[in-house]
Amino acid sequence: MSKFRVLIATYPFGGTGRAPLEHLESTGWDVVKNPCGRRLRAGEVGECLKGVHAVIAGTEPYNAETLANADDLKVISRVGIGLDSVDLAYCKQRGIQVTYTPDAPSEAVAELTVANILNLLRHVHASDRSVREGAWNRLMGRLVGEVTIGILGAGRIGGRVIELLSAFGPRILACDTNPAVSQASLPNVSWCDSDQLLRESDLVSLHIPLTRTNHHFLNRERIGIMKTGAFLINTARGPIVDEKALEDALLQQHLGGAAIDVFESEPYEGPMARMDNVVLTAHIGASARASRFLMEMGAAEDCVRVLRGDAAQHDAIADWADVN
Repeated sequence: MSKFRVLIATYPFGGTGRAPLEHLESTGWDVVKNPCGRRLRAGEVGECLKGVHAVIAGTEPYNAETLANADDLKVISRVGIGLDSVDLAYCKQRGIQVTYTPDAPSEAVAELTVANILNLLRHVHASDRSVREGAWNRLMGRLVGEVTIGILGAGRIGGRVIELLSAFGPRILACDTNPAVSQASLPNVSWCDSDQLLRESDLVSLHIPLTRTNHHFLNRERIGIMKTGAFLINTARGPIVDEKALEDALLQQHLGGAAIDVFESEPYEGPMARMDNVVLTAHIGASARASRFLMEMGAAEDCVRVLRGDAAQHDAIADWADVN
């Protein structure tokens, strides 16, 4: 069998257990780590790919320009679920297989979403801030069971959010373009289109992929039809939301608050960082130890499978090419 060169581009890797790294090293192939010790930038990725047959990828960019000189590359094995950083059409054209691990992060992202729902409805972040500032404001919140929650995208993650919320008993409006999802019978769930969901929900949580058609899906017009005082949660992808329109809606108090884990440009340095009614987190949706381990293990296993000529567990091009 050929001796392949495998680049672990994502950083960090192996912090939740050595098994993924050991799985790669057990092949006897040449396994090299990200030389920068941080997330690679666009110009750095291409340089690192020279002479590489496989890459264990994070969120760093793999566009056509970056991949142009990667003459030996056979597989991009993505640690995680988002594929907006990979040019799937170009990879298909070049015969570069792309894999991903969509199941592994679902529980972690869903739990962070529910944590943010509780945080926003009960003003946990605002109360914490007021106590630290010497105030003692007993802020009045709302029970989960008394509000209408809109779940935009009810697949792996959105569906799990619905399951976790079932114990609280809220009215749930859900929208999904996949008929196999939108025809399911779920407790407390009414299926509707996205406009009705936005108009009637007290809190909207986004769980749709970033595709060409979903870029700025939540734009100024759609934010405008949301209820005055409604909350927004985004643990999906930053560019799904028109960030400037969201910032304006929060400043003008059209929206009551937001919890944002993903941004158009990361790290985020915009005006929401100075708003008291916004919870900001640093893209930590999948940052639970068990989920990270499963993501890394799945990516390592897929990488080895593809280089050995076997089928990957999740073929990203087959699953996503038609919608990106």
